[in-house]
Amino acid sequence: MHPAVEVLLSVLTKGKTPGDEAGDEASGVVGSIARVYEKARSALEYRADHLARRAAIERILKRHLMFSRDTKELARQLVVELKWAKYLGHGDSEVINREEIEAVIGKYFAAVDGELTYDWVVGVASAEIEEKLNLNVDYRHFTYFAFQVMKQKIESDEERGVDLLIFIAVDKAYAQSDEQQIAYHIVKLIEPDWANKDPDEAVGVLKEAQQLLKKGLSHKLTGRLVTFVRANAAPLVLLRDIYFAAPEKFKELLLDNEMFEKKAKEVLTAQLLQMDKRIGRATFRSVIYIFLTKMIFGLLFEIPVDLWLAGGIAWTPLAINLIFPPGLMWLVSTGSWLPGLPEQKSLIRETWRVVSSFENLGRDKTWVGTQPKRRIGFLYTLFSVLYVVIFVAVFGGIFYLLQLLKFSLASQIIFVFFLSIVAFFAYRIRQTALVYNWSKNEEDKQSLGDMIALPILAVGSRLSQGLSRLNFFVFIFDFILEAPFKTILQFLERWVQFLSSKREEMVVG
Repeated sequence: MHPAVEVLLSVLTKGKTPGDEAGDEASGVVGSIARVYEKARSALEYRADHLARRAAIERILKRHLMFSRDTKELARQLVVELKWAKYLGHGDSEVINREEIEAVIGKYFAAVDGELTYDWVVGVASAEIEEKLNLNVDYRHFTYFAFQVMKQKIESDEERGVDLLIFIAVDKAYAQSDEQQIAYHIVKLIEPDWANKDPDEAVGVLKEAQQLLKKGLSHKLTGRLVTFVRANAAPLVLLRDIYFAAPEKFKELLLDNEMFEKKAKEVLTAQLLQMDKRIGRATFRSVIYIFLTKMIFGLLFEIPVDLWLAGGIAWTPLAINLIFPPGLMWLVSTGSWLPGLPEQKSLIRETWRVVSSFENLGRDKTWVGTQPKRRIGFLYTLFSVLYVVIFVAVFGGIFYLLQLLKFSLASQIIFVFFLSIVAFFAYRIRQTALVYNWSKNEEDKQSLGDMIALPILAVGSRLSQGLSRLNFFVFIFDFILEAPFKTILQFLERWVQFLSSKREEMVVG
């Protein structure tokens, strides 16, 4: 067995995670109201399920830091609100060390008041707290193992810092970490003893981590590495799923090919059956997100402009702009990109090869460089020009078709806006469905549809990133509604506790 696999086995908990047998979360009126609010608030931001708690921690910290710097009270209130929102079970809160959370919050205070931006520091703090609340540490062990696997497979012309770029790519594409979590993981790479750092020393580490993250995310090689990791992650995802399906038998499975393949087939079948539900859930959340954060403002813009310029409302374009976005998302959800039986068998064989022949993974390294081994400057320039031509042709054709349908300028802008946004979310949902797709002979095959979609996806990505920072509904929820709402919940909780004590007095009396 390769040393990398032995190290992985040595650090895994074999399912012995504290709090696993804990009871359910706090219930009752307060908890029910808080969970309904949290679902509504989460719908305003398109995030994967595993990122929702970190985002909630960041939001709670920002709200409380506006009024208080009492670390003890902040830690207490954070745990209370996370229990309300069902992000913590009752048993989890019994195991969690609140003093550690207090220490984390206090460590970041100096950085909040220093040169680093407030949002960035609180985001990294929320990632650290999220990791402390996540009692299952095995997930991140598989991420480090995936990093070792990808290092074996990649060949690059980058002489310095390539390991960091691979680490960022693995954290982003395999572990599905967001930027705040990646930043915190870089902090731990810089300073392994980060938990024991005092606030003054912490500031320097955070500054260095921010610089490394900025350079890493902006590096021209990172995008290619993310694409490569995503294309080669399926065996590692399946390996992780096999472990969590039977952690106590994992080592035994790695020693027997027949047992491993049988278990892998069982786990893969179960995961694929769940995929349709995940796609449906992601589609529903995308539609809600688009409607609440974008469509309302689009309609508020389209109708007044039509009245102003045309003297009336163009009902057909308006109806198309209302129906098209959710209709497109529904069409996306009905598609299937799940692997067939031959692909499943190939995936299982490759998963076994990862753990049984780790030392042979690097025999056929893949070139992932900033430019091809042979410089083709003329062809690159030609392809860039062709891409611009395709970009102009695609959007020119869309606007021309909309003009034929009697769309006003405002209606055209709204349609293209929603088309780009929805196409981008559809692409993200498709990537979720492709998580178990892997083929040894897979190549970058581009169809005519892919060429047409690429400019639309590029615009949708830019719009999604930019408009996420200008979300008016998020501002209303976070700074106008949430603070008084949570105050009311605190009052209701104390009122319920008061009534319970009175009822106990009556019983005793």
